[in-house]
Amino acid sequence: MADAGEQSIIIKRGKKCPHAAHGGAWKIAFADLMTAAMAFFLMLWVLGGTNDEERKEIAAFFRDPTVIEAAPSVLVPAKDKASQATTSLIDMGGMMDAPMSVEGDTPEDKEKEQKKLEELKEQLEKKIDSNEELSKFKEQLQIDVTPSGLRVQILDDRKRPMFDAGVDLPKDYAATILKEMGSVLKSSDSKISIAGHTDSLKYKGADDYSNWELSSDRANAARRELINGGIKANKVAQVVGLSDTIPYDRENPYNPRNRRISIIVLTKEAERNLQSLSDSKVTNNAKDLKVKP
Repeated sequence: MADAGEQSIIIKRGKKCPHAAHGGAWKIAFADLMTAAMAFFLMLWVLGGTNDEERKEIAAFFRDPTVIEAAPSVLVPAKDKASQATTSLIDMGGMMDAPMSVEGDTPEDKEKEQKKLEELKEQLEKKIDSNEELSKFKEQLQIDVTPSGLRVQILDDRKRPMFDAGVDLPKDYAATILKEMGSVLKSSDSKISIAGHTDSLKYKGADDYSNWELSSDRANAARRELINGGIKANKVAQVVGLSDTIPYDRENPYNPRNRRISIIVLTKEAERNLQSLSDSKVTNNAKDLKVKP
């Protein structure tokens, strides 16, 4: 028997169990993070060596997920035209579809159009040089090709005005010029815009009649003479009066040459822009006329 005063020593031995494996999931997550970081910095490096145009092309590429550069109508012929209205294979529901090809958009079409305008300009210049009556007023005629089309300007002169003061009826020589211009411009298939301009001298007369009305009436008088010269009425796309808002001589708003008639043979692009502006006005007017419940 052990001594009662002697303390017993008890040793407990725990059962050893093998540790569970920690796994490698964190390694995969870390690898994904490093891959994403490398791709991000690689993208920054690539973009750092590109110019604005190249960046726009890259952005356009990622906006359009189309793999095959062809319209759906080419891959699968559609039965109706409505299904051919988009050139994108995938409707992204908010992204803008690629624009349809429009006549006059290609460089070849624009070059042909430019050539036609130049030829028309030469015809007008020959007409002026060969016509004894027109050659007298050569200094009052200016013909040039602008981004909007072929522009013919008939300028007023202090000693030889196209219209009497405050009157919209053209003088005989001005009517002759307009008719001769019409006889040449009638050969063009393009639409025509006609604008009337005045100087900054205020119209003296009726309170409800101003340079705006006067310039509009003179532009319309020019339209009638052009039609008398052979231009078809449906070829006139626009007749406007601009008063003194676009002076020929910006330094001297009272210069008689600011009083003029501008005739523009419109390019296809300018014609579409004018048509789209008219369409937007019609749409807005329709909204304004809608009866509210």
